[in-house]
Amino acid sequence: MTRLSFIEHALALIREDKLFSTIYVAGTAVAIASAMVVAIFVNIVLADIPPESNRSRTLYLNSYYRKASMSNGEWLYTQFSTEAIDSCFRRMECVEAVAGFMSYLHYLDYKVSDMDGQHEMPVSFTPTNTDFFRLYEFTFLSGRPFSEQEFQDGERVCVITERMAKALSLETGSSLLLADKPFRIVGVVKTVSYMLMNAAADVYIPYKVEGIGLHPERQTNIPYSGNLDVHILLRKGFTQQDFMRELEPWRQRYEAVASSQTGEETGWRVWADSHFFRYISFFSSRGQEESTTLKAMNLMPIALLMLLFLLLPAVNLSGLVSNRMEARRAEMGIRKTFGAKRRWLLQEVINENLVLTLLGGAAGWLLSWLFISLMRHTRVFQTLFVSEDSKSFELSLDPAMFFTPTLFLIAFLCCAVLNLMAALIPAWRSLRKPIVESLNQKR
Repeated sequence: MTRLSFIEHALALIREDKLFSTIYVAGTAVAIASAMVVAIFVNIVLADIPPESNRSRTLYLNSYYRKASMSNGEWLYTQFSTEAIDSCFRRMECVEAVAGFMSYLHYLDYKVSDMDGQHEMPVSFTPTNTDFFRLYEFTFLSGRPFSEQEFQDGERVCVITERMAKALSLETGSSLLLADKPFRIVGVVKTVSYMLMNAAADVYIPYKVEGIGLHPERQTNIPYSGNLDVHILLRKGFTQQDFMRELEPWRQRYEAVASSQTGEETGWRVWADSHFFRYISFFSSRGQEESTTLKAMNLMPIALLMLLFLLLPAVNLSGLVSNRMEARRAEMGIRKTFGAKRRWLLQEVINENLVLTLLGGAAGWLLSWLFISLMRHTRVFQTLFVSEDSKSFELSLDPAMFFTPTLFLIAFLCCAVLNLMAALIPAWRSLRKPIVESLNQKR
């Protein structure tokens, strides 16, 4: 029997017992939808989704500083200064881009208006440098990023999102008021969902702009200490270990210079996290500084939750298949009498259930999309991605959040596991029974 005829036979059996097929597809859809909600959430956090298309090559840096005179010899957590970016990280061979930005301004109360002040809206804005637009691949609907010269000169230029441009009737070349200061718009980008928290904002400006309360440099005697978060884009072919090895001579040189300048032993440490290990942990937290963005997820409960979502419906469906196989024992006995091999019959049962599972999987995928679409505006869902209330948060859903090769593989594996668990065991047990016993089932 050809593969096509197997599928046709499976569809015929499905049409023959519509009640069983409906219950099976519904049970599979619920199981897959439950697992897919978790899988889609993990995909949003980990996958390369525009504009965060370089997550697999991104490192997130933390800095720790200590002097011998500090109490208890404790390490002081600090962010970075422009000197650390320009004098250290940008000079490293393995580094393609160094994005420095001030993330805490996401949650301050800023408003933007047109030049007449007639239209106003609350916004979040990110003071950053030109490398930010190399690390995060924004879709420019018009204009461009601000240039290196504009950045170095501290010009009042900005890039805004499409949502803000429409709300205030702005366009590239026009101006807006931010903190009562005029900014010229040099580019408009496609609005970024706050589910992609690292790249999301309403306005992007140079952090060297003066007069609106930006202080990238911290007022301390620690040269590399500032108020900037730093994300590193590695060159292709380089790894986190390569970055740490290349950084080590720079770190030792910094400690030696700082020690000679302060007259006491000075230490400087840099912690570099890959995107995966920044947001996923296997057991407990490593005690790092809590991020203002999405909290790190523990992978073990997630894996157990997905297993539970698949296991419980699979047990129920397995009983359903077992009952149906009992009803078909006489049919199987007759077919074995006329020469049908056990593996053919087993393959037929698996094919039938695979078709049902795939139908249920497609329905489950749609259910998961519907569930997340309905839940994304609730406070419970938003707290997974943002830490504060803001009217400017845009929690839109990009198709890439649902349709990626990784997510397709997860969905396929879910379908395959559910199919094998629900169909293989009861079918194998039924087909192992003697032909005579199966034929007697007809009486």
